[in-house]
Amino acid sequence: MNTKMLCITMTKEEYLNLVNALEGEKLISVEYFEINYEGYQTEFAGNSSYDCLDYGVNLKMQSGKVFGFIWGSEFTQYGVSILEKPLQSEVAECREIDVTRSSNWCQLIDDEVKTAEVVWHWVKEVGLFKKKTYYPQSIVLTFKSGGVVIISALEISDNSHWGMADNIVVFFNHASAQSYGALNA
Repeated sequence: MNTKMLCITMTKEEYLNLVNALEGEKLISVEYFEINYEGYQTEFAGNSSYDCLDYGVNLKMQSGKVFGFIWGSEFTQYGVSILEKPLQSEVAECREIDVTRSSNWCQLIDDEVKTAEVVWHWVKEVGLFKKKTYYPQSIVLTFKSGGVVIISALEISDNSHWGMADNIVVFFNHASAQSYGALNA
């Protein structure tokens, strides 16, 4: 597989401005990005309260903007990175899956993002008097209809989970996100 290293640099203020730019945008389609493993297919039929992704997700808006979410290291390794461009511009040789019509996403299509918020977590270096480093663990999108999408740098595998992961989990309700630590500040 040939993927180029994703290197995004931005300040906390730039990051928050980009997240806030989601507010008022109307969602028209959704694409997931997975590593193109030979012989392995995940279909994301929408039978769960969350979807686990190797790379990330594009949210395409009615305005023509595309917001890409992927795990990244702007603040520490790994948090949620956000781009105001499609992930295709940053990753190659991935499997793209259109999930617009899945049961988890279809009710949010043509809905407007009412609020966009960042859940900041922190890590601390080992040792006395070491500072905390804050990073974006999750982005919470609330839609005008009341629907919610929580995008988190998290991995769920074999009944365990951990944050700061090189995976993205997309949750579709607060309870599920809370139970996996995606909303714990």
